[in-house]
Amino acid sequence: MEVFNMFCKIIDTVSEYTGRAISWLVIVLTAVLGYEIVARYVFGSPTMWAFDLSYMIGGTFFLMGEAYTLKQRQHVRIDIFYGRFSRRTRAGIDVFFYLLLFFPLWCGILYALFPYVRFSWEVGERSMQGYWQPVIYPFKTIMPIGVGLFLLQGIAEFSRSLMILVRGGEAA
Repeated sequence: MEVFNMFCKIIDTVSEYTGRAISWLVIVLTAVLGYEIVARYVFGSPTMWAFDLSYMIGGTFFLMGEAYTLKQRQHVRIDIFYGRFSRRTRAGIDVFFYLLLFFPLWCGILYALFPYVRFSWEVGERSMQGYWQPVIYPFKTIMPIGVGLFLLQGIAEFSRSLMILVRGGEAA
């Protein structure tokens, strides 16, 4: 039981620190978009880099924030019935859907991302969306990292739910 608690605590700590650190990207994204708006509409001189930078920052924020959001139980959930069930019934539902949907989907996505990212690094991929064509492989590397952190947090949440289901009490 002690190993289980330590395992979940380590994953929770990683998700917490990652989420708090990555949340500062909202300020960076706001600054980039604010600069673009002023440059475009006040000075009539739009930037060539703001679009690319904004989707890279926004994507990084989203991907790296998934684990933190799961830890905080802030993902969208249909609570019409779920909130009325006992803690043990909710744990059973969570275990079922982690096994049926969460793990197969996110493990499949993680598996598919590795060759996608490797190829991007091999060819030195650049973005074709904007004029300045920045390198994009560092941004693509964030994808499997974010999904991996999300899966780790999912393992911790699944483990807690399984513990509640099996033991009927509280989990770490």
